[in-house]
Amino acid sequence: MSTHHSSHETKSSSSVHQPDAVEGHKVAKFFNKLSGQPSSYINKSDYVFGKTLGAGSFGVVRQAKKLSTDENVAVKIILKKALKGNDVQLQMLYDELSILQRLHHPNIVQFKDWFESKEKFYIVTQLATGGELFDRILKRGKFTEVDAVKIIIQMLKAIEYIHSQNIVHRDLKPENVLYIDPSDDSQLVIADFGIAKELKDGDDLIFKAAGSLGYVAPEVLTTNGHGKPCDIWSLGVITYTLLCGYSAFIAETVEGFLEECTSNIYPVKFHEPYWNNVSREAKEFILKALTLNPDERPTATELLNDPWIKSKSLQTHDLLPDVKKGFDARKKFREAVEIVKLNNRIEKLRKLYCSDVDAPTETDIEINSSKTTLTSLTSSLNSLNLKNNSYLSPEQRDLKSAVTQNAFAQLVKAAANNKEKVLHYQEEEDKGNV
Repeated sequence: MSTHHSSHETKSSSSVHQPDAVEGHKVAKFFNKLSGQPSSYINKSDYVFGKTLGAGSFGVVRQAKKLSTDENVAVKIILKKALKGNDVQLQMLYDELSILQRLHHPNIVQFKDWFESKEKFYIVTQLATGGELFDRILKRGKFTEVDAVKIIIQMLKAIEYIHSQNIVHRDLKPENVLYIDPSDDSQLVIADFGIAKELKDGDDLIFKAAGSLGYVAPEVLTTNGHGKPCDIWSLGVITYTLLCGYSAFIAETVEGFLEECTSNIYPVKFHEPYWNNVSREAKEFILKALTLNPDERPTATELLNDPWIKSKSLQTHDLLPDVKKGFDARKKFREAVEIVKLNNRIEKLRKLYCSDVDAPTETDIEINSSKTTLTSLTSSLNSLNLKNNSYLSPEQRDLKSAVTQNAFAQLVKAAANNKEKVLHYQEEEDKGNV
C-alpha cells in the first residue's frame, strides 16, 4: 500500500474500505467538490462535535454526536500537515483504519466511520464513557481475585480474537483498556490500535520496535523480531499490577528493563507481605504470561484454560487497600505529568490548526473531576516518596528512588517552561471553570 499522496484525497486511502456516505446532502456534495474537498468529506455534516477528550502528537480526540443515529461517538482528528513527509506515520494510520474495520468483537472498541477533509483525517469509533481500567478499580469498595479474573477473561478473549485475525496489538496497557459505560456490569474494550500490525501469516515476525516501556515484551526491544506472544507478556504485566497496585518493572531505559527482567530466575518478584493474600495459581498465571522465551509463552487460548482462570474457588480476600496505594500514586503522578504534556500539545496543535473549528482549547481538556491543582500535584509527587511507599521491597526502593528523582526533575523542568499555562489551569480551576 503506497504512502505517497500528492492530492487532497490520498491515493493510499483507496485501499482502505470507506463506509458509505451519508444519504442526501447532494447540494453540499456538489459544493464540496467545487471547493476541492474529498468525496468522503460529506460524512462530516452528520456529526456535531463536542468537547475534546484528549490531545496527541498528531491531533485530538473529540466527543461527537452522529445526527442520523443520535449516537455519541469518539472522533480521532489527525492533521495531514502533521503527517506530511512522514510516510511511516501515514502508513500506520492506514494500517489502523484497515485493522479497525476488520475487527468485530464485544471486547474491542467498535469502528464506526471514517472520512477526510483537505486538512484532516477523521476516525469515528465507539465512545467508551466508563473510564480506564485502573481508574475504575480505584472507585470500587472491594476488589478480589474473582474480580481480577473477570477482567482478565475479557482481555484474553479480545486478544484471542485479535490473534485469530493475525493481528498484533503491540501496545496493551491499562490506559488502553476501557469500560464502555459507568454501570457495574459494563464490559471492557481494548482500544488504540495505532501501532497494531497485521501479520502475513500466524508465525510472521515484526522487526520494528514499538510499545510502552514497562508493558512491552523484551523481545520487542531486540533485533530478533516479535509477534503475537508480545501481547501475552503485556497482559501478564497488567495482571501483576492489577493484583498488587505497583508496577512489575520500574526501569526507565531499555537497557535497565532488559537487565531487570533477565537478571533473576523469574522476571518478576512477589514481594512480601503484599502478595501474601494472592493465590499461588494467580502467581503461576503471571509467570506463565511473563515467560522470557516468546516461543514458550502460552497463547491466549491456552491461558483461557489456565487453572486460575477456570478455578471455581478463587480467593475472596479484599486486595483493594494495598492495590489502592499503588494505583492512587500512579494515577496522581500521571495527572501531574499530563497537565504539562497537554499544554505543550495544545500549543503545538493550535499553531497547526490556526483558527480551525476543530482546534482544542485549554478548557476543552478534562483534567479530572478531583480538581487537580498545583498544590495537589505537589502532594501527588510527595505520595511517590519512598518514605511513604512501604509496600515496596528494599531492592525496589533503591530503583524507585532513582526513577522518582528523575521523573520529578523532568516534571519541574517542563513545568518551568510552561509556568504561565500551569498557573492558568490553577486559576481557572479555582474559579470553577475547569
